[in-house]
Amino acid sequence: MTSDFSDCLAKWCYRDEAFFDLEGDRLFRNNWLLVAHISDLPDDRDFLTFEVAGESAIVIRGNDNRLRAFHNVCRHRGARLLNEISGRCAPALTCPFHGWTYQLDGKLVGVPVENSFTNLDKAGKSLVPVDLEVWMGFIFIRFAPGGDSLAATMKPVEDRLRPYRLPEMQPLENSRYRQWMPCNWKVIHDIDNEGYHVPVGHPMLQELYGKNYTDHLIEGHAVSSAYLNDKPGESWSVRNYQKLLPRFDHLPDDSQRLWFYVAIFPSMVLGLYPDSIEYYMTIPVSPQKTILTGASYALPDSRRGMDAVRYLNRRINRIASDEDESFVMRIHDGMKSSAFPEPELSALESGVREFHHRIQAVLPVARLKRSPGAERMVEINNAMTNIADSDTPLEREA
Repeated sequence: MTSDFSDCLAKWCYRDEAFFDLEGDRLFRNNWLLVAHISDLPDDRDFLTFEVAGESAIVIRGNDNRLRAFHNVCRHRGARLLNEISGRCAPALTCPFHGWTYQLDGKLVGVPVENSFTNLDKAGKSLVPVDLEVWMGFIFIRFAPGGDSLAATMKPVEDRLRPYRLPEMQPLENSRYRQWMPCNWKVIHDIDNEGYHVPVGHPMLQELYGKNYTDHLIEGHAVSSAYLNDKPGESWSVRNYQKLLPRFDHLPDDSQRLWFYVAIFPSMVLGLYPDSIEYYMTIPVSPQKTILTGASYALPDSRRGMDAVRYLNRRINRIASDEDESFVMRIHDGMKSSAFPEPELSALESGVREFHHRIQAVLPVARLKRSPGAERMVEINNAMTNIADSDTPLEREA
């Protein structure tokens, strides 16, 4: 008899509207999400907005130089306060609808025709805060309050990251991007979470580090690492990157020629290179639409040739990203077929299985081979969560 359970995510999990809503509620509102690096908000009144799963937040550096995050809604009628992605605001935030005004610490200080309201509690109408944490120089927010700090969650990898001096880094010019992709957010990570496709799919990366690329776990955290090949690459970019890459005094010997990737669940990857670092993250918009965003940062370094090294790094990564985008769309289009297979994964694709299992741990309904339907999605997921919490085993298909 065929089991109703699947070891990896079934095709319906990439296309189902009700499951997408459940992801927003349980994966994206409840987890830490990257907004920016502290260098992106250097001055008072600098702000960024961030949207996901129907939520919108303002992250702002106040007049007291403190970073804070608030829900991006006025406490009067719920209008958005800021529509811009980033900028520098006025000394106070004023709602464009009726003019309610807030200090940058969130306190309500101005209500036009205040005497027209009955028993208005201004003290209780401050902007609603959003959890904010600065970890390794990066600003993260979490819409659902409570739970572990990001520092506690990521502690097992901190020692590997600390030598890079991430809080001291500055953004690399023209490195920030925000790209719309017509696919489910998980397809992007299914491509990204394994190195099995590197030899065939990424010729330049194969030249750069393909002989020793590995995916593994550090106390449950998915990481990938690769040391640069000693043999000079055939492509101009790889050969010159290998040749020009200098030594960096702040890095230990085992990081001097290491490309290292750390995944932060649910949808972010931090890439650490000797000369710079980058992040990239997916932001789900709909089951078939995703924003892919990222940026690069580096320590100030005026040595001759450093600009060339960083240019070559970004060129190699840009070409690999274009290749991955092609594979993403091939998988996306393949899912339309009735012949789309259940995953049969190589040991070199363990990162895909780990990613799917993490989603299934939060959303056990994703273990089903068929959608339970929109009407019963939450009910079935809650029931399966309760069974899992009671330590009652659910049989998986062998």
